[in-house]
Amino acid sequence: MAWFKNALLALGLFVALGCSTYAGKIRNVRYLFESAQYESASEELQKLVELKDNDQLLYLLELGMVAHAAGKYAQAIESFKEAEKIAVLNDYTSISQEVGSVLLNDSTKVYKGEDFEKILINVYLAIDYTLLGKWEEALVECRRVNQKLDVMISQGKMPYQYNSFAKYLAASLFESQQEYNDAFVDYRAVKKWMNEFVYLPAPLMRVADKLKAEEELQSYLREFPKYKNYRLGKGEGEVILILEQGRGPYKVSNPSFDLLPMFVKNGSTYERGFLKDLSSGASTEAETLFDVESTAIRELEEKMALITTKKVGGLVAKRAMAYGIGQATKSKDAEFFSLLLLLATDHADLRSWVTLPAKLRMARLTLPAGRRDLVLDMVSSGQQRQVKKWEKILVKPGKITFLNSRVFE
Repeated sequence: MAWFKNALLALGLFVALGCSTYAGKIRNVRYLFESAQYESASEELQKLVELKDNDQLLYLLELGMVAHAAGKYAQAIESFKEAEKIAVLNDYTSISQEVGSVLLNDSTKVYKGEDFEKILINVYLAIDYTLLGKWEEALVECRRVNQKLDVMISQGKMPYQYNSFAKYLAASLFESQQEYNDAFVDYRAVKKWMNEFVYLPAPLMRVADKLKAEEELQSYLREFPKYKNYRLGKGEGEVILILEQGRGPYKVSNPSFDLLPMFVKNGSTYERGFLKDLSSGASTEAETLFDVESTAIRELEEKMALITTKKVGGLVAKRAMAYGIGQATKSKDAEFFSLLLLLATDHADLRSWVTLPAKLRMARLTLPAGRRDLVLDMVSSGQQRQVKKWEKILVKPGKITFLNSRVFE
């Protein structure tokens, strides 16, 4: 009877520990973040960071995103850089942790990060450096994205969408600094991957013109006949808006096999977004350059066969261990309760970077130089409303001004 009571006590303990999931720990942080209570969200995350547990990487990613959304770009960079260091340290296989994850659950392992999350660390570093006007540092991060993608390719992994966002951002940064050769290389790379992107033809042709690449320029003019006015006037500059739209996907247990994770779309209620100049009435639509939601879902689906095999193997191992305990104790009760305990500890690994947007979009607008009042209008079910306003933004002749906005709905 004593053994029976102890088993029930242990079972209760394991169930209680199982309820302490990452989603549970971060739930209030998500609420604070999405209601723009950034200081409170940051304070809660700092406490979690101090735990230095298996989810340390995620805490830092969430902390970086909170600082980024609050416009504290230097703080965001600090968190993302620390997260990148931990991602590199975590990116190895610990035999003891692997054994523990088979007999218990994957939460016993340090979180390594999904491939797309590792890419997005450098994407956000590039964005934050850009918004601080630190062009060289931003370009370094864009190059690191390319390096990571090269490694993934060499390992037989698919670099989903090739991350045209980072490539286009790098091209724009090079163009803004009048480094036209490098800009041309990156714009041409985007053309290979996203030839249909509406904000590609004009800068591609403009840079080709600057470099006197006449043959290629004529080829582009034939391919994109609508973009004959690709040159900027003497008194014109550009504004690029980086729009982070919606809430990223989150993991839940798969209803067909609850030990497996699956991403669920969180999305956005807005179908379209427009950057508009209040003085001239000029307006342009934000277009998707990185679909975080689709990338996350596709990447997890690609790994599902491996995850399933491990989970099935784990169930076999648990039964074998429980059988061994039963044989050693010559007790069917011991075997039964051991199996019950082992099964109670298992669950799908539902950890992920939950403060990400569903999509990264860009809008690019040519405007007369000077101070401009700009707004972001979002459209849902045919209804358009203003969600952000920037006053007296300085547009410089021949230069690019970068703006950023996060929209949750």
